[in-house]
Amino acid sequence: MSSPDVPTLPGQPLPTLVEELRIGSLNDTCDAFGQVFSLAADDDGRIYVADFQANEIRVFSPEGECLHTFGRSGEGPGEFTMLAGILWRPPGLLWAIDAIQGRFTVFDSLGTVVATHRVVSARSASLPWRLWGDAGGNLHYWDPGPGNIIRYGPGLDLSPQDTFRVPRLEREMYEQTLESFGNIRARTPVPHSPRIVHTVDWDGHVWLAKTSAFDLHETTFSGDTLRSVRLRRPAPQLTATERDSLLEATGLSAQRLPEVKTVLGAFSVAPNGWIWAERAGQSITAWDVFDEQGFYVGVVRPPVPISAEPFPIFGHGTVTAVTEDAFGVQYVVRLRVIAHP
Repeated sequence: MSSPDVPTLPGQPLPTLVEELRIGSLNDTCDAFGQVFSLAADDDGRIYVADFQANEIRVFSPEGECLHTFGRSGEGPGEFTMLAGILWRPPGLLWAIDAIQGRFTVFDSLGTVVATHRVVSARSASLPWRLWGDAGGNLHYWDPGPGNIIRYGPGLDLSPQDTFRVPRLEREMYEQTLESFGNIRARTPVPHSPRIVHTVDWDGHVWLAKTSAFDLHETTFSGDTLRSVRLRRPAPQLTATERDSLLEATGLSAQRLPEVKTVLGAFSVAPNGWIWAERAGQSITAWDVFDEQGFYVGVVRPPVPISAEPFPIFGHGTVTAVTEDAFGVQYVVRLRVIAHP
């Protein structure tokens, strides 16, 4: 499916995003977040928030009331050295990954440890780690070291079923100081250098795209392409002002910067099959949306800027995500997707 950069079906009304819940405060309470790293939501509307600084998971009712917390820093059962991602998964269990220990911990909704599993994983500074569930109850886990997506079957035994190797692009790197991780020096991709982004949909299929082109591909685990969804939108040129700003921020030479900007950020496929593709950037102010047939619906804007990380989660008619105020204080918001007839 290839669409021009205008809605494919003229007259089809755009859905509207309405903020219906906001969780967060400046008080020293359960809803005062340090650094939200991952989100999950269960079938009853409870919201689970993984706080990276506290190595703690906080549970909120559908109305935003803090119900309880579980997890803490440590290496024992139910503890984390680096809480890197969470996922709610049938039959009513929360899976959490510890990036340092290479361990899954499985909790029930009350925070009781049900199971733990060691996973063989190459450690990586690429955080947070992504987890997906599908309609068949399978768990999909991205191992950022080799770049594989591993599919595990339903149940608690964590039995691997298949592995999908995500294609990699050779990206030019430079050294950067990461202040949020204790001023450590790390190799970082040159800004706007293209990369492969991916997600897993409700049917358990892998979607791939290159950030320099609006070209999304639905793929089976065996590597067969089922369909492609394209938006004919050229990548915008880097302006002289943008180039000067990047040169000052990175210390790179002008020759190392690409000529064009990335056109696509991360993207997600909602349970109804609609594709929500982020505009590239640290903050999401618009999604390019496609329906379940791959037709381009148009641009849908959230009522508040949404953080690109942690990754927003798309449910049945909802988007749960993080926003920040002018002072950098994080809030968890639930947006209702209003589909206009």
